[in-house]
Amino acid sequence: MIKLGFPIIDLHTHLRNNITLHTKFAKESGIDVVIYMANSSPPLDNLRTIKKPLKEKRYCRAIPVSAITKNLAGKEMVNIEKIKPYVVGFSDDGKCLSDLNILKYLLSRNVLVFAHLEPEIKMLEKYLNVLSSTGGHLHFQHISKKESINLIKLAKKDGLKITCETCPHYFTYSRKNLETKVNPPLASEEDISAIERGLADGTIDVIASDYAPPPRKTGISGFKSFLPLSYGLVLNSVLTEKQLEEKLYLNPRKIIAKGNYKIRI
Repeated sequence: MIKLGFPIIDLHTHLRNNITLHTKFAKESGIDVVIYMANSSPPLDNLRTIKKPLKEKRYCRAIPVSAITKNLAGKEMVNIEKIKPYVVGFSDDGKCLSDLNILKYLLSRNVLVFAHLEPEIKMLEKYLNVLSSTGGHLHFQHISKKESINLIKLAKKDGLKITCETCPHYFTYSRKNLETKVNPPLASEEDISAIERGLADGTIDVIASDYAPPPRKTGISGFKSFLPLSYGLVLNSVLTEKQLEEKLYLNPRKIIAKGNYKIRI
């Protein structure tokens, strides 16, 4: 296990229905805080299902994200005001929120929105258009494309309140050197170079694992590989150790604070 001189916050994980086991894996891998998404069974779309895991034993800090819509179906919104004191933000991760009126309303409620993009570039453009007219804060998940990074860079220059993350597999493997199904898909060597530049110049704010336990239909994300692959960016002179601290601790901590969730590490 790699030991770094700062705490680690993994901003994007899926713990499904076993908080105890998967926080144990996280802690054994050197991770201090995990933010876990709502697509468990049943989904975290009401106070009862959100509060229940909070009582389970955990080996590291584990903070939930609520679903945006009931049953992640993209139609009926959850009770935002009741839920928001117990979560760091809202996301239908794994499903793209196609009803932009729901997104507009959610952004008006001063909550942090984690945005799943599928297809990535098309939905990124739509979400940025909504944000430019409504305000609020959007955090874009698992960015993998050169075009997306360029759009985010321009949007930040225009003053939009956005942050974004990528995952280790998107700056480590291309579709040419690893044949596996990932969502979003692995990209090209050109995309990998763009991700590295985006991490170095601050366009990409966070590195997150997108961990999910087996069985999973897509993905190669793991807690054990999260820090070694991330530290590879330092070994390859893509990032300094200080910049890596920003991606794995300082920036995630700031993003959590934007959701009005108080975290002390």
